[in-house]
Amino acid sequence: MSVVQLDSALLFDSNMYLILGSERTALIDTGTGFQMGPYIANIEKVLAGRPLDYVFITHRHYDHVGGLSAIIDRFSPSAVYAGAADAEPLRIGDSESTLGTKFGGSIPPMDVKDIREGDVFDLGDCRLRVIETPGHTIGSICLFDEVSRDLFSGDCFFVDGVGRCDHPTASPDDMRASLRKLRDIDFSGLYSGHGPVVKSDGKRFLEKAIQIMG
Repeated sequence: MSVVQLDSALLFDSNMYLILGSERTALIDTGTGFQMGPYIANIEKVLAGRPLDYVFITHRHYDHVGGLSAIIDRFSPSAVYAGAADAEPLRIGDSESTLGTKFGGSIPPMDVKDIREGDVFDLGDCRLRVIETPGHTIGSICLFDEVSRDLFSGDCFFVDGVGRCDHPTASPDDMRASLRKLRDIDFSGLYSGHGPVVKSDGKRFLEKAIQIMG
C-alpha cells in the first residue's frame, strides 16, 4: 500500500490523499474544485491505468467536497462515501450547510452513500476503518488503516491545532468527545485535512489537540 498526497493547486484546498492498495484504490477528499485540472492529471498519472474504486469524504465542507462532481465525471468510482449525517447534504446539493456559497461555489446533487462507525473497506494490503468523529461537522469521520496504523483525520485535528467548531452543525462538546475517543486508536501516521503529514508518532499531536480544546 502507498499513499500519495496530491500537490495543492490552491492554498485553501484540503489535503487530498490517493491510496494505492494491492487490490483497490481510494481517494480521500477532493478540494474545492476551482482548479481540478492539475489534480485530475496527477491522479491519472499515479493510477497509471488502474481504476479509482472508492472516494471517501471526511466531512461536508466545500474545501473537501467541491471537486467531487469533477472526480465522479472523470473517474466513475464504484462508490462515494461520507459519514451518514454529512452524506445527505451532498445528495440533495445543499450549498449552504456545505459552505459552498461562502466559498463562492455550489454543490450539485451527487450519489453519496452513508458510512458508519466500524465499517471497514478492504483495499488488499490496507483496511480502512470508519471512526465517527463529530465536532467540526455533525457527520465528520476519520479513517484508520488497521494495517499501516495511519490515521486520516480530516479536520478533526492537525499537527498544529483542531478543526473549527463555529460553523453550522459544529459542536465544541462533540469535538472534545471525539478527540478523547481517538485516544483508544493505536495510530502512528497522521494524514490530516490541512497542514503537514506526519508518518510516525502522530499520536502526540492528538494530546496537543485535547489540551487546546480544554
